[in-house]
Parts: sequence; structure tokens; C-alpha cells
Amino acid sequence: MVDGNGSASDDAFEDGDDGEQQLPSPDQVLDEVAAGRPLAYERLRALSEPPQPVLSRLLALWPQLPPERRRELLATLLQLADDDATLDFHRVHLTALRDADAATRMLAVRGIREQERTEYLRLLTAQLRQDGEASVRAEIADALGHWVISMEFGLLGEDDAEELNSALREAVEDIEEQDEVRARSLEALGASSEESVRELISETYEIGNERLRIAALRAMGRNASESWLPILVYHFDDEDPDIRVAAATAAGDLLVDEAVEPLVMLLDDREDEVQIAAVRALGEIANEESERVLTRMLRDQNRPHLSEVVREALAGVKLLNMEMVDDEDDEPDFAGEDGDSR
Repeated sequence: MVDGNGSASDDAFEDGDDGEQQLPSPDQVLDEVAAGRPLAYERLRALSEPPQPVLSRLLALWPQLPPERRRELLATLLQLADDDATLDFHRVHLTALRDADAATRMLAVRGIREQERTEYLRLLTAQLRQDGEASVRAEIADALGHWVISMEFGLLGEDDAEELNSALREAVEDIEEQDEVRARSLEALGASSEESVRELISETYEIGNERLRIAALRAMGRNASESWLPILVYHFDDEDPDIRVAAATAAGDLLVDEAVEPLVMLLDDREDEVQIAAVRALGEIANEESERVLTRMLRDQNRPHLSEVVREALAGVKLLNMEMVDDEDDEPDFAGEDGDSR
């Protein structure tokens, strides 16, 4: 099982014939799940990429498990996959997508959100329209943002792209829908470069309530158009700290040098969460000026509450800059191939 530090205890593995420790079989793990035994963190690795017989057994077992047990299993698998990107539990999560318990369905959606298969996209767009729980619909809308980015890169077929656009737009424009679902749908759709999406962001910003205006600001950042920057900077002085956080985050998402100077002003905001958002935004922009600002902040002994987030942002900037240098070094020198550097 797992100790207080999140590491596996000695009984997580079993001794093989050669004396080496190995994972249990998936069937052994399912026996432990069915018996209600404490979930051994490392032993659950055996459920990664399960074969069809194991999935069939899990499907038969699933309705017999109490809702809290189902939630515990999915949440632990999510944490395992987050800790180790080589693990793949998405087929386990897929079995729970229509679970009777709303919280379990939300966990199931999180477990397949990184998948690229378009059949999952179709499952989620259908469930966005049909699921009876607003919290689940909001989770689905959030997950669909991954496919909106794929659409922008031309990785979706025309029919799938149209279905994705329609499902999210319908949710945004449905005035009877819960605000959180409408907001998450707009945020997801914001990554689309379609002019109709820009118009929808503008309209929501102009006439939406507070939650929808925050969504519009976030969508501006995902939309990646410099034209939104004046609106975002305008809201750096908003009375609502949630608005200032959303505006700062979106300004960072735009990745434009012009956002650095106004973001630096937010570093003296009276609210810690706004300062943190500004630091992270500077880390996203990752130009020379933002690196200088973050380096100075790291030496500032008067901001201990920001030290960790500054350190993380600066590490990301340095890593990105190193990768850019490496890419430049890899470029071939065509000019000197024939000995003539002209």
C-alpha cells in the first residue's frame, strides 16, 4: 500500500519465480477491489491497458461496488496516471462514463480527456447534451477544450469539427443552461480561430453575468489574438479579484511581449491570488524581460509567499529558452556548404 510519503510499501508487489518483485495480475487486483480491501497504490498499476477479458469482468463487477468505492478507484487511477505518464487507465474510466453517480461520471470524464480518438469526442458531445447533472456537463465541456485545440491544428475531420462546434455553441447560447456549463463551454470554444467564436466571446463579454464575463476573459486568452490585450489590461484594475486573476492569466496565454509591463504592475496587487496569476503569466510569456523580472523576484526577501511559484515559473522560462537554443543549434548551415558564406 502507500505510506505517508506516497511511496509503495513492501506488499505492493509479489515475488516472481526468479525472486524478483513483479506486479500482481489484473484479476488479483480486481479481487481486492471487490473484497473492499484498501487500495494498494502501486498494485493498481496492473490495471493499466487492461485486456478485454479484464474489462468484461470489471464491467460485471462495477454495479456491485458502492459509489464511494467506485470514486475511490477512479481517483486513485487518475493520480497514478498523473505520476507516471506511461500508465493508461482510460479504458477503465470509459466503463464509468454512464455511471449512475454524478461524481463518478466526472472522474470518468477526467480519465479520458487526454485521448485523441474521435469516437470519444462523439461520446462526450452526446453526453454534453444529455447528461442530467450540470456538474458533469461542465466537466465534459472543459474536457472538450482539448479537442478544440486538435481542431485548430486540423486533426479533426469536417463532420467531427462541426459536431464539436455545434455542441459547445449550443451550450453557451442556451439561456436555460446552468452558468457554469455555459462558461466552461465558452472557455473551451475560445481556442477556435473562427470569426463566429470571436463574436460569441465579444457578445458574452458585453452582456453576460459575472461568471460568463470571467469565461469570456479566459476565452480571450485561449483565442490567442493580440487584439484582446487592451480589454484584458483594462480589467487589471477591476474591483473583483476573480476578474483580475482571469485577465492576468489570459494576458499570459496571449504570449505577447506587450503584456509584460502591465503584468509587472499586478505583482503589487493587494490580493495574493492576483500576484500569483501575474507571476504565472510572466512565466508563460517567457521572454527576456519576464525572465529578468522573475529573477529579481526570486531574490526579493519581502515576498516569501511568492517564492515557490516564482521558482516554478522561472524554471519553466529557462527550460523553454534552452529548448529554443537547442533548436537553433540544430538548424543546418546551408550558407557554408560550398565553402562560400556569402
